[in-house]
Amino acid sequence: MKLKFCLSNTKPEASLRRLADMPAVRHFVERAFEDAKGACGMADYQVRGWQAWHHHMAPVMVVLMFLAKERLAHRDTADLLSCNDLVEIMRHQLPTRINTEADLVASIENRHRRRQVAREFAYKKQASILSASD
Repeated sequence: MKLKFCLSNTKPEASLRRLADMPAVRHFVERAFEDAKGACGMADYQVRGWQAWHHHMAPVMVVLMFLAKERLAHRDTADLLSCNDLVEIMRHQLPTRINTEADLVASIENRHRRRQVAREFAYKKQASILSASD
């Protein structure tokens, strides 16, 4: 049997039940972060500032909340339903604009164009900051 220890800074009169529950809660928090990173794109951001980070994280949290509510709504009929399962269901059910290879190429070119515009904007902003500090 493996013995584990936990330290706590709670009040001395805290119940043993409360002390035992706290490490167990950590599992569900970590599980939520794994779902957010894997199914919601939490780890897929490429930002240069706090505002952009918030603009990315806000929809990630909304999507995670939606997926959690869907899992709860279907727990009686599909208790093993995961966030990744729900994402796959939505990919299959929702319409897509990519039907042909030409659509795929156009979609990728559009993303590359937007990425290039963002890159150029960032470089111009950095250059203006550097020239202002001189």
